[in-house]
Amino acid sequence: MSAISHIIGGDLVLNSAGGLAVVGTAEEARQAILRRLCTNAGDYPWHLDYGVGLPARIGSPMEESDIQAVILAQLQQESAVDQSQAPTVTITDQGSGQYLCVIQYVDKQTKTVQGLSFSA
Repeated sequence: MSAISHIIGGDLVLNSAGGLAVVGTAEEARQAILRRLCTNAGDYPWHLDYGVGLPARIGSPMEESDIQAVILAQLQQESAVDQSQAPTVTITDQGSGQYLCVIQYVDKQTKTVQGLSFSA
């Protein structure tokens, strides 16, 4: 099954024919994980426990283990992640208040190891 391509915080993407671009399998899972991590808890009216609001934490004191724990907890709730193989979350201090987050998980549909990284 395909879904509309949309990375949180960005615009919808058009395909070459001028219609809405779609994604499937691994990219759909990546976009779902990013959406879950960036959505503030309580902002999704039908699922008030959905999301963790990582962008809202920028500028606040951070404990790496706490961020790692909330990301892992959200990955456990994501249907696109194969729960039979534990995902990993690594947070690296880049200096000057910058952190790199690297997530590795197994995509439930493709059964392949996928990576996702972002910095703040």
